[in-house]
Amino acid sequence: MDIRNTRQLKDFSAGRLANAREGQKIILYFSLITIAVSAVATVVSYILSQQIAKTGGLGSMGVRSALTTAQMLLPIVQAVFLMCLELGYLSTMLRIARGQYASPNGMRLGFDRFWVLLRCTLLKGLILGGVAMASMYVAIAIYMMTPLSNSAVDILMPLVKNAGTSGILLDDATYTQLMDAMMPATVLSGVLSLALAAPVFYRYRMADYLIIDRPATGALAALRDSRVMTKGSRWNLFRLDLSMWWYYAAMLVSIAVNYGDQLLPDLGVTLPFSDTVAYFLFFGVYLAVTFVIFYFLRNRVEVTYALAYDSLRPREPENNGAVLGNIFQM
Repeated sequence: MDIRNTRQLKDFSAGRLANAREGQKIILYFSLITIAVSAVATVVSYILSQQIAKTGGLGSMGVRSALTTAQMLLPIVQAVFLMCLELGYLSTMLRIARGQYASPNGMRLGFDRFWVLLRCTLLKGLILGGVAMASMYVAIAIYMMTPLSNSAVDILMPLVKNAGTSGILLDDATYTQLMDAMMPATVLSGVLSLALAAPVFYRYRMADYLIIDRPATGALAALRDSRVMTKGSRWNLFRLDLSMWWYYAAMLVSIAVNYGDQLLPDLGVTLPFSDTVAYFLFFGVYLAVTFVIFYFLRNRVEVTYALAYDSLRPREPENNGAVLGNIFQM
């Protein structure tokens, strides 16, 4: 299998999926669990917000603090759970890509390898966060040392001269002008972040598959081996992503639907119901659209990526990389 031949990868993945007895059941369970977790987290967060709004006074400060903490921790718990579920789902797609038997039980693998997965995810986040911070620093330096910052300086200089003991005070109009003047810095920061983060992202693209495929591997080893494995093939991985444009376009549409209650009023469309009803209405439509995308498209995408991983994986004895988990996870 050649990663440079995207058509071959897709055709082969279609054949593997056609022969997978449990493929549709796996994606059904994965989609339902993902959507259920998102729905429950959203509803619980809304209920907590309502309780926080009703809790006032010094006597209820402890309760309000506890509710606020729970609301802050809820997205973290959701993200960690979905992270483990995602790894288990990828493991089943890797089995299907190899022509092995896979079942929904395989989605437990992410929870079995929770700690190494968590460390790997945190390390990737730190690396990408460092790249983003460096990009922002360089972008601001370029902005300040070029004529791009002239408009912002013209706005700030009078304010600095007239500043009293209370410091610089910005009214809404001045703040809006300043943000518009700093738009070149924002755009430059975004461009630099993409340019610098993209190679790093593709460098560690295969780390999750290595965690699946090598039970004894650690987070650092997975990142290191991914870097070695993808060397010279990162452009081909990018081309493979581009060939999946239809999937990512569908996901962008679902995200736009989720924010429909905010986008439509900006376009001048007045909704005939309250903000809360509009929020949950569009959120429900978003969940339905996401389920359709996952159920009909996700398996095709992930089996193709699994085949790409296998095409980059160093050749090993047949027993290596062939068994994913124990018999109860198949």
